[in-house]
Amino acid sequence: MKNLLLLTDFSDNAYAAAQYAAKLAPLWGIEKVVLYHTYEVVPTVGTEPVVISNSDILEEKQKDLNVWQEDLMQLFPQGIAWKVTLEEYELSYGVNRTCAEEDIDLVVVGTAGKSGFKKLLLGSNTLKLIENCHTPLLVVPAKAEFRIPKKMLIATNLKEVKIKLDRLLVNAAEVLRKSEVYVVHVTKEDPASKALSTEINIMTDLLASYHPIYSYILQSDIAVGINQYINENHIDMMVTFHRDKGLLSRIFNTSIAQKMAWKSQAAMMVIPVHSG
Repeated sequence: MKNLLLLTDFSDNAYAAAQYAAKLAPLWGIEKVVLYHTYEVVPTVGTEPVVISNSDILEEKQKDLNVWQEDLMQLFPQGIAWKVTLEEYELSYGVNRTCAEEDIDLVVVGTAGKSGFKKLLLGSNTLKLIENCHTPLLVVPAKAEFRIPKKMLIATNLKEVKIKLDRLLVNAAEVLRKSEVYVVHVTKEDPASKALSTEINIMTDLLASYHPIYSYILQSDIAVGINQYINENHIDMMVTFHRDKGLLSRIFNTSIAQKMAWKSQAAMMVIPVHSG
């Protein structure tokens, strides 16, 4: 992972996510950071967003971004290339467009913000960003404390295992090699059932070189099961996939899930299974 897109709304939580990314940068070999802010979005017409420009707001936001860049450059390793991008697009549209133009490998976002932008980063809108982002997305909980990601958890529903793990390994193979890998499947169904045996065998073969630790948890609430596992095993970072819409919906749309996202110290990397 060489190129990073860092989302900001100038809030404390966005700054905390930026600090987290700065500490990851030397570990993951980040070479370029694009600091990104979008605002004042209005509904789309057809396929293109329609926006209303405001030169005063634009000038103020640009100054804020420049101040943030100067500040963050002191946190990140020297030698990193920087770029500031200010737009008036819908968040997912703007993020995907910028990722394509800047060849971004990882997008970093906090889980909370201020005023209107807060709505873009919580609840159903967070889910939309995760499901629509074509680039791996690192979601940093508001109260996350940085820990070197020595323990990484892959959460799986044991569906389309080959497609998902192939995508994960294309994007994050080197990251996984630097960590102890855990794999957990939270389910109501006995993992020994024939329906899951094929997927388990595929997963075992694809991850063999990473020597993962496997766990199968019988738990009706996915969020509760994952959160307990994260806390009990001191997981530093969780990996999941945006095609698992059921899993992500439960994580972000229940009170227990909010506790997991806000109180867990583990950041969450979302790997897109398909991209545009």
